[in-house]
Amino acid sequence: MNAQLGRALRTKTLQTLVASIALGSCTPDAEPDVAIEELSTGGETITIFTDLTELFFEHPAMIAGAPGEPWEIHLTSLSDFAPITEGRLTLEFVGPDGRVHTVVSEAPSRPGHYDPAPSLPTAGMYDLLIVLEGPQLSDEIFVGPIRVFASESDIPRLAQPEAVGIAFLKEQQWPIDFATVPAQSRVVSPGLDVTGEVMSAPGAVVEVAAPVGGIVRYDLNRSAPVEGSWVEAGDALVRLSPVGGDDAYASLRAESERLEREVERSARLVAVEAAPRRRLEDAQHDLDVVQAQLEALDAGPEDGYTLTLRAPISGSVISRDFVTGQRVEAGASLLTVLDPLRLLLRLNVPAMHAGNLGDIVAATFAPEGSSAVHRTNDLLSVGAALDPIRRTVAVTFEVANPDQTLKAGMLVKARLLSGTPEPALAVPATAIVDEDGLLVAYVQIGGETFERRALTVGATDGEWTTVLSGVRRGERVVTRGQYQIKLGSLNTSEISDHGHPH
Repeated sequence: MNAQLGRALRTKTLQTLVASIALGSCTPDAEPDVAIEELSTGGETITIFTDLTELFFEHPAMIAGAPGEPWEIHLTSLSDFAPITEGRLTLEFVGPDGRVHTVVSEAPSRPGHYDPAPSLPTAGMYDLLIVLEGPQLSDEIFVGPIRVFASESDIPRLAQPEAVGIAFLKEQQWPIDFATVPAQSRVVSPGLDVTGEVMSAPGAVVEVAAPVGGIVRYDLNRSAPVEGSWVEAGDALVRLSPVGGDDAYASLRAESERLEREVERSARLVAVEAAPRRRLEDAQHDLDVVQAQLEALDAGPEDGYTLTLRAPISGSVISRDFVTGQRVEAGASLLTVLDPLRLLLRLNVPAMHAGNLGDIVAATFAPEGSSAVHRTNDLLSVGAALDPIRRTVAVTFEVANPDQTLKAGMLVKARLLSGTPEPALAVPATAIVDEDGLLVAYVQIGGETFERRALTVGATDGEWTTVLSGVRRGERVVTRGQYQIKLGSLNTSEISDHGHPH
């Protein structure tokens, strides 16, 4: 797509957006993703959230035909709440006459900051579309009407507004671990707090044992995997040189080779009617028996007179029980392989709640020493009997572990979830802060302005908590970085009462 065609399509999109807003196509009860504050100087401070980007900027009053003053545009990637550090920024103004005026900044002046200085020719309302194009991300942000005054005398003189909320600048947000999430309707199941343990799944732990006695020769096993090594199913693990007794493995291998030759010779003789077919059948039968014995030892035809033990599953080696050069007996454990991608979560439900497990649908849990909350919907079983010692009933879930952050043996604090209630307004549980017994959330009301809100909460599933009052749908609550914002609030007064119950 060439630049002219791209501009035409964006202009058409902008005109469509303007028309839809004029017709009132926005959902009436939806909270806006735009926050606008008029400045006493005639300019505005505007904050807009898209799915990808937070745009926060302040522009001075604009006079028709006058040289433009720099705008302060801050752009943040919502994937990691980091500043935009590269990319081309285009401001497209659609004037009252339908003409498009374009201002381009090829790169940010510093991380997160663009400072274009647009100048527009005539007075009136201009609809603004901001286009970001770059390797970090690309986005199109419809800003809406920007007023251009005919002269400085037309600028309204507003009273300086009183400071509202907690100031926390972008330069303070960007360097820290910071994030916000919009309050939204969620299904939050009521639950029961329990404890439990992460366990290996059946079939996910395999012990590789020596099928016959032998020596783990050093020269053949220098590359044998060690604890922590990842192996794929079928990989060679250990090469064993069988010894002892009548050296049964070597005898079986030699007998297999002899019988293979006998089968080939008998087949040729039968073909020329120089031997009865019974001779070929007997040789083939004896060969099948010997090969079955070798297969029972998990030996392949490429092993020769040493026995190669291979990984039965893909996974991590969690124990290595031999030393190279060591002689091992038949049945001795050599390696243990664990598939860490499939785990079980076993939760222990106290006997007093054992009769209320019929409508369990999921569980959330946090491993010991971690604040990360995981969820599983894969219920496998609910125990039919009490553990006579613990006096608990076991409830077992399967847990996917693609990033291997969970380890078998971890103890967890969990919450069993039951029922499927109606959706309700909810915020992430990490957004709620207990400050001396008062539950609060920090709500972003502008790009650099926050409010501390008292909350009334309802059910929680460990990940999300329903909110009865304190925030509105669509408002963004801080999930990481609350402590730093709290430090900035120490000189402010009481908690805001802007929250409304739903």
